[in-house]
Amino acid sequence: MTHIPKLDLFLEVNRQQIKDLSHKLGKEIGILDKRQMRGFRLLLCNMYIQGQRQIMLSRRKLSLGGDKYNPLDIGYKAINASLDALHKNDYIIQKIGSHNEHTMTTIKPTDKLMQWFKDAEWSDDRIDTRVGSYVTLQETRKQNNNTVYVDFEDTKYSKWLGERIKQYNQLLNNCKIVLPNDDELEDRVFSKFTIQRNFIKHKSIYDNAKFTFGGRMSGPWVNLSLEDRSKITINGEQTVELERNASNLNAMYQVVTGAPYPHDDDPYHITVDGRVVPRHIAESFSSFMQGSKSPKGVAHSVINHYKRKATETKNPKENDIQKYEEYVEFKKDIKPTDIANAILEKHPKVASYYNKGRAYGDFIGCWESDIVFEVVMELTKQGIPCLTINGSFIVPLQYKDLVDSIKDTTPYVDRRDISEVLPSV
Repeated sequence: MTHIPKLDLFLEVNRQQIKDLSHKLGKEIGILDKRQMRGFRLLLCNMYIQGQRQIMLSRRKLSLGGDKYNPLDIGYKAINASLDALHKNDYIIQKIGSHNEHTMTTIKPTDKLMQWFKDAEWSDDRIDTRVGSYVTLQETRKQNNNTVYVDFEDTKYSKWLGERIKQYNQLLNNCKIVLPNDDELEDRVFSKFTIQRNFIKHKSIYDNAKFTFGGRMSGPWVNLSLEDRSKITINGEQTVELERNASNLNAMYQVVTGAPYPHDDDPYHITVDGRVVPRHIAESFSSFMQGSKSPKGVAHSVINHYKRKATETKNPKENDIQKYEEYVEFKKDIKPTDIANAILEKHPKVASYYNKGRAYGDFIGCWESDIVFEVVMELTKQGIPCLTINGSFIVPLQYKDLVDSIKDTTPYVDRRDISEVLPSV
């Protein structure tokens, strides 16, 4: 299934001619208020960039965020009024989402709107991004299935980080990043996008520690399948996806010991009562142990994880179904708590960092994100584009050997001047 991008709140036209023609169309279909007109232009920019693909957005009567997340000060009233006017006049196809079904509204331009873009001489270079912040902070829980963003005062670290992410964005947006024929309509060209590092809010007495939880980067390619990602080209060149070895677990070793896992075997190779634990099970346990409070809690989280991906999603992947079935069978003979204890026994140097709760799990997750970003900064410095997917890198094929040589050995750097011990409340 093709990933549906969300509405980008950072897009605005940069030519008066395009602005005037947009206002003329808006007035013709009933958009008169200045604030509504800003929302109207934002929708047009998004639909032009995405072409004849769907865009996902919310019609809920909620704020779209402050200056950092919504620099054009777009209100939900402007969005909803513009959507209704465009739909009524056959410029878009709108499928309104359902709160009960946890679905968002989707829109898609009609041929009528695409012809208007052509007549009005729209082009990519007539659209700018107005980024409020390259750093985001969000609540731990969603509200009505929507991410809740938190306003914050910038720190020395967030300002430093924002400048580096800006450089990374500029490099990528100057490249031609293409997914060929992803939806049987036309090639998908990734352009005018904004990469941010997304942090999670947990309480702390230290100012810089507000940017110490989570911190992953998500580009418009992040939810594509592995098969689709393998088709991506950058500046016309084939790419390769290179994954850090046991990325999350190795990040623990790199922070705690100063070096990756030191042995030659697979860090996730464990046995219980003489039986080898399937790698995906060991990896799942290790991951959930980083944010749990006990081995028993881990067992509950793991089974829910497998079950959700295999039975509670539309069109589950065959691989996810197989993993779920394998785990269900495996735990009939091997206790889940024994799997958790086997991981602790295999990794005594980092064992004390497991099972310390959700906040600490997000803290460990930031270690991995920081190391990934160290690699990104080095590649950006050399002018080498890379797309990140959690702990992996998509790069032009010519840079495979270079990225292979640094992705697992690039060290963790504490750029916030705080201890690796989680700051307390």
